[in-house]
Amino acid sequence: MKVTGVLNKVIVIESLAEEELKTGTRLFEDRLMYMDSLDENLSAELFSVEDSDVFINCLRTISQRIPKENIAPIIHIECHGDEDGFMLADGGHLPWNRFRNELIKINFASRLNTLVVVGACDGANLIGTATQMDGAPFFGVIGVQEEVKAGDLERRFRDFYSAFFETKDGDMAMQALNKDIADNEPRFRFIGARALFEASFRSYYWKFCRGRGKRERIEFLVSRVLQNPEIKGRGIKYARTKVKEQLSNPEDDFEFFRKRFFFSDHLPEVLERFPMKFEDVIRASDA
Repeated sequence: MKVTGVLNKVIVIESLAEEELKTGTRLFEDRLMYMDSLDENLSAELFSVEDSDVFINCLRTISQRIPKENIAPIIHIECHGDEDGFMLADGGHLPWNRFRNELIKINFASRLNTLVVVGACDGANLIGTATQMDGAPFFGVIGVQEEVKAGDLERRFRDFYSAFFETKDGDMAMQALNKDIADNEPRFRFIGARALFEASFRSYYWKFCRGRGKRERIEFLVSRVLQNPEIKGRGIKYARTKVKEQLSNPEDDFEFFRKRFFFSDHLPEVLERFPMKFEDVIRASDA
C-alpha cells in the first residue's frame, strides 16, 4: 500500500445489534478519535446505522462531502457478513453489489483514493463484486474470509491503525494486522485496484476473446445487431462480418475497460498511477 500519506480520514460505519460488543465504537474511542494528535490533517468519524437504507444514505452523504472537504477516506465497516453481503443491526441484509455501487461513487469522488477495511467475516467477498470492470469501488480493500472473534478483531485493528498512521507504511500495518496468526488461521488480505483489474481482464480475455468463447460472443452480438432493421436488411453475413471486425483487436477491449474502470475520461491522471500493458496483463499468471 503506497497511499498512506494521502489518506486523511477514517470513517467507521457500525451496524451491530444492541446486545453485541460495539467493536466499531470501541475502536473509534480507543484509537481513532485522537488521530489529530498525530497529525492535524488526520481525523476520524463514527456512524452507527440500523438498516440498509440508513447505511446507503450514510455512504451517499460521504460521497457528497468528499470533494467539498478534500477527503481521502478509509471506509471501515464493523458489522457481520456472509458470502452474500452485510447483516445489519435490525436483522436486515445489505448485498455486496449494492454496497459496491455506492463505493464506486465514493472512490470516484476521492479521485480513486478510497481504502475499504471490512471488519466482518467474509469481508473478502467484496473483492468478487469488483470484477465487473464497470468502475473501481476502491483503491484497495482489506478483509478476511473466515470468522474472527470480536475481541481479536478489535485488538488487531487497533494495532493496524497505530502502525498505519505512526509509520506511514501500509505494509507494516498489514504485518501488524496479521501478527501472530498461524498458517492455518484466517489471515487478512489486501488487494489493490490494479491487481483486481488485471485479474478480471485476464479472465475476460481468455473466456471471451479466444476460441469457443469468442465464437459464442460473436453469434450473440450478431443476433443483437440483427434487431436493427437496416442491418437485418443487409443480411446475416454482413452482420457477422461487421461484428468480427469490431472484435478483431482485443486491445481495444483492454483500453475500453481500463478507462472505464479507472475513470480516466474524467480523471486522466489516474492512469499514470496504474501503468499496464495489454501483453503483460494477458500473459501474467493468477497464481
